[in-house]
Amino acid sequence: MTVPDLAAFAAVLPDEGKVVLCTHRNPDPDGLGALLGLQFLLREKYGLDSDLVLEGRIRRAENVSMRRLLEINSVPKGGIDPSCYAGVMVVDSQPGFSHTHPPGALEVLVVIDHHESDDESRDRLEDSFCWVDSSYGSTSTMVFDLLKAAGVTPDERTATGMFCGVRYDTNDLARDADERDIEAYTTLQQLADRKLVAEIDNPELSRAYFAQMAEAIDCCVCHGPLLLTLMGNVASPETVAEVADWFVRLEGKQWSLAGGACDGLYQLSVRTDMPGADAYPALRYIIGSEGAGGGHGRMAGGQISLSDMSLEEVIAIVRRRALEVFGESDSDGMPLVARPDSNQAACQDAVD
Repeated sequence: MTVPDLAAFAAVLPDEGKVVLCTHRNPDPDGLGALLGLQFLLREKYGLDSDLVLEGRIRRAENVSMRRLLEINSVPKGGIDPSCYAGVMVVDSQPGFSHTHPPGALEVLVVIDHHESDDESRDRLEDSFCWVDSSYGSTSTMVFDLLKAAGVTPDERTATGMFCGVRYDTNDLARDADERDIEAYTTLQQLADRKLVAEIDNPELSRAYFAQMAEAIDCCVCHGPLLLTLMGNVASPETVAEVADWFVRLEGKQWSLAGGACDGLYQLSVRTDMPGADAYPALRYIIGSEGAGGGHGRMAGGQISLSDMSLEEVIAIVRRRALEVFGESDSDGMPLVARPDSNQAACQDAVD
């Protein structure tokens, strides 16, 4: 467990100019909240302006709602002129991760993340302020602690974004949260716009959303403690994470692995509600040398490129390795929902 070193953070900041702030592709609430918090700190404490670069697409309904309602604006990654910026800062991810590609030709000044990484990734950032601590439940909590160390109180918009980051990544403090996350959650909740939080929580959903969830139910197969949902093409990487989140709540199941193809990658998400379990080692085995990913506590995510293998080949590999991890066999699988045969359906129609 670490505490923020404000002096070390301040030491890497430029004396003047503007910096770029970014996170992983297809940002989630924790990434967006941490960005807002860091942007506010730089402006209020150090007088530094910054631009956000949001790579990929934000497509999960709650995340789209969060960006719209909080007016989180960004500049295109391709439109970044390195001569106009003093460096780049990365939150909720790390430059060595496969889904994170900061604008090139800019020095990485700051990395703040609560996901595990290898020592080699950190060695490449030895001249940066690199604060990685997987004991935190969210990166937004880490940025909250940095604000607190600097004596800066976030305004309502910033607090709303950071509160969403803490609550979504910790499942309202029910997942991988400690006393620091609790403090951040309770403090930010008091400062946040609760009406906006409610609107972010309950966005309108399209027909395509429900059709995708119906497909997920059809694809889902139970193998002992595992729910395996390996879909074909999906609308977004967020769909895969949402399905994994959804199915881990099934009574009697402790692990949920969901997959789906999007943007030339087979996206994977692992969730577990087993106390003390770590989702990342399971994911690391499943993606093997063909893929890359990261994780924290009860959740992990990664992807396998579809450039060298067909979708069917990747799904077969993922299924085989997942069953190996959990000591199950393909023949043991049972569909999530038992479908009646034609005679049973006809009889039920007659009764109705």
